[in-house]
Amino acid sequence: MRTACVAACAATAVAFALLGMSGGQDPVAMPTAPRLVAAVAAAATAVLVLLPPGERGGLRAGAVLGAAAVMLSGSLLAIPHTVLMVIVRVSQQFTGGSGPFAVEPSWSATLVHGLNVVATALVALWLVVDHRRRNDRCLRCGRISATPPPAGSRGRLWWPALVAVAGALPYGLLKLAWSLGSGVGLTGDGFAQVTAASPGFGDTVVLTGFSIVVCLVMGAGLGKGVVRWALTAVGAGGALMLLPVGLTAAAQFVTVLWGGASIDDSEIAPWAFGLVYGSFLVWGVAFAWLTVAYWRATRPYCRAHSTESAVW
Repeated sequence: MRTACVAACAATAVAFALLGMSGGQDPVAMPTAPRLVAAVAAAATAVLVLLPPGERGGLRAGAVLGAAAVMLSGSLLAIPHTVLMVIVRVSQQFTGGSGPFAVEPSWSATLVHGLNVVATALVALWLVVDHRRRNDRCLRCGRISATPPPAGSRGRLWWPALVAVAGALPYGLLKLAWSLGSGVGLTGDGFAQVTAASPGFGDTVVLTGFSIVVCLVMGAGLGKGVVRWALTAVGAGGALMLLPVGLTAAAQFVTVLWGGASIDDSEIAPWAFGLVYGSFLVWGVAFAWLTVAYWRATRPYCRAHSTESAVW
């Protein structure tokens, strides 16, 4: 774990430095930490992980967390559009459709952001294991003594699952309507030639449907082993794509409500903008909530720290 974490952070540092020097740009400009700053933070994270824990392991863990947060800030807000552009571009190769905007991913930036996500995930796992080791907890389940799981923990998964589905539906239905030629929420004719095969329309409807299915499966508490890891990965990835966009839009809408800014677009009505980004926010928060709750509720049986009465 430690070796993989250091290697991933070092690779991320080099990748950010090269991207910064080459001047490569993200397909959609988003506020992120400067690339050289992210490179330094990635290198610092690798060095901090390599340091021996000593008597102040908690202080080192805090420093690692801070450095990793700066490293991730170099990609966090760019991740949603980066991932979406790649998915849309790949689907376009199969459908051959065209749309109202060009889809040209930056493959160099995509690689760097992908490395950053992998490195950050490994750092998070390393921090969890390090915390458990320093506090004499079970490295597998995190417990100190044998305790049963919370009663009815799987049954409570339905609440965040249903909220996530409710948050996804407005966006999915609006995109489906546009894919079928409807003009609801549109104020111009820029989408007049849009079809289900157009990049960013039918493909995003399919992604929304897939997300809804995943939410319902997680809400039912199903899956173990590889399936459990796969569902959790989808949930974490979905939340990571939705939350930055939703939170950024919510902050921008505050200035709109105060009268300091306005929503001005020649194609999409302001209420449709509000519906889409409000959907992202509710969907993202609920998806993150559901993923964490699902991961905890479906923890595998631990012989050392589960009572005989525990039911899994």
